[in-house]
Amino acid sequence: MTEAEKRRRRAKSGAVICWIFGLAGLGISLAGGEMQSGLVLLLLGGAAGAALLYLPVQQEKQQKEKRLRALQADYAGMVTRLGLYMTAGLSLRSSWERTVRDYREDREAGGPEKLVYEEMEITRRQIMGGVFEDRAYADFGRRCAAPEYLRLGSLLETYVQQGNRELFQALEQEAMNALSGDLLRVKKRGEQAGTLLLIPILMLFALTLLLVVAPALMQMQMT
Repeated sequence: MTEAEKRRRRAKSGAVICWIFGLAGLGISLAGGEMQSGLVLLLLGGAAGAALLYLPVQQEKQQKEKRLRALQADYAGMVTRLGLYMTAGLSLRSSWERTVRDYREDREAGGPEKLVYEEMEITRRQIMGGVFEDRAYADFGRRCAAPEYLRLGSLLETYVQQGNRELFQALEQEAMNALSGDLLRVKKRGEQAGTLLLIPILMLFALTLLLVVAPALMQMQMT
């Protein structure tokens, strides 16, 4: 290999190293000249543009996940309260209205907003406006979208259409299943949080390794 070929090879290897360091936000000089930043700025601009396109999608996804978690967190309490009123002798419709009224009174006293009861209020208004009960309950399940709510909507729809003396037992079982599901979700979220914490640690390790290895590679190419 001629001396000129060796210089071209060293220059090419050095340019690659410079580009990698540039992406990491580090400025280095090679053979007395500063690294050209045009390519880096172009790449950063492209990355910023992609992030701007991705951000609204990610935010919408996070909002849906937050809504789903809130609905699932209140499912067991809502079903239990509904079942207790039915056990006291109220009809399904009266139990629904009483549950919504309890929530409104709690809100007026300064209690927090809860999506499931807001959705129940929408259903109550639909029934008051003339929508058939079975359809209103099924729509409630579809709006909430979570599997347990879809199951509840179908259960209540069937009860209105066909009658079911064991509805309270079914609601009681739903509440028990919901509590078990809550425990599993808490455990799963804990495991996911632990996994997410590893990502920045691995990125930092990779950057540190690059900072250590790259100068040695440059030195080897120049000898």
